[in-house]
Amino acid sequence: MNAFFDTLLFLFIVILVGGLLYGLPRLTRPDVYFAVTVPPAFRDAPEGREILARYRLQTVLSSLLALGLVIGAGFAGSSGLLLAAVLLQFAGCVGAYLSGRRQVMPHAIEPRQVREASLAPRAAALPGGWPLQTGPFVLLAAAALYLNHRWADIPLRFPVHWTEFHGPADAWAGRTPAGVYGPLLNGAVLCLMLAGLAYGLLRWSRPIRLSGRSGQAEDSFRRTVAGVMAAAEYFVAIAFVWVGLSPLMAATEGPPGVWAILGMELVLVIVTVVVFVRKGQGGTRAAAATLVGETELVGDRTLDGNWKAGIFYVNPDDPALFIEKRFGVGYTINFGRPVAWVILAAVLLIPLAAIVLAALGGK
Repeated sequence: MNAFFDTLLFLFIVILVGGLLYGLPRLTRPDVYFAVTVPPAFRDAPEGREILARYRLQTVLSSLLALGLVIGAGFAGSSGLLLAAVLLQFAGCVGAYLSGRRQVMPHAIEPRQVREASLAPRAAALPGGWPLQTGPFVLLAAAALYLNHRWADIPLRFPVHWTEFHGPADAWAGRTPAGVYGPLLNGAVLCLMLAGLAYGLLRWSRPIRLSGRSGQAEDSFRRTVAGVMAAAEYFVAIAFVWVGLSPLMAATEGPPGVWAILGMELVLVIVTVVVFVRKGQGGTRAAAATLVGETELVGDRTLDGNWKAGIFYVNPDDPALFIEKRFGVGYTINFGRPVAWVILAAVLLIPLAAIVLAALGGK
């Protein structure tokens, strides 16, 4: 294991995650605080600020301890310490969130019951239209055609997995259709899943505001999330094209081009975080910058009782499939809808199918 590069990577991850979690409570809608419906002015009141300060202190402490473990892992060359650092930060931040939520709950109020509705069908055009959406599949298909053209140049046996970035391979595949085209097929399935989720988000999410600047900001936010998913499609396609072409790269140690792929991933993550921080959940930060007051900015209007730990939304009476997160930025699914479990099963089974396909390719 190259301890230096691994340490840098995990240091960046811990710092990025810690910074994001540090600011999350201020990215939610004004009257949703630690996933609890509260008066819009509560989080800026002395007690609300005190709760935030305690949460941030716990988040910073757990992240600093995680950084210490990462640095220790760099000197000791221990991958176990790296894993321990990630788990420690996760446990500390989850504990800080749950503690903050418990302190906010006594200040909970009933959400506003006024609803807005539109009789017009909602447009669900994917970002960039079909020309942009077909791009990832064109890349994967082109790689498949290139591999078919170079079939004779593909080794009869080639490496497909490394436990270390700079070590020898520990799994191999053969020059078979499953072994050669399997990664490209996996990439196509993942891209199709991302496109389907983006379409579902635009089509079956429940809007909170339809009119005014807040409504415009919310619509822009929803389309931004779909746009991020489209960008993720291209990243997935490029990554799997690179993996698919790796048999022709004659790599002897470490996955070829892994740092280039990781660099692309980090850029995508950083850009996404910056965009979402500027917009805020539901576009409320962007809308607030153009409003004289915050009378148009409202919470998600869901009942607190339908949220389990403020994270999982369960409401079989709500026809919406995608709901804005209460802690975080983006959307979650309504676990009260049966189709939500189908989506969850697909998300879990697709990686399993990829592992099985890779194993078949190695025979």
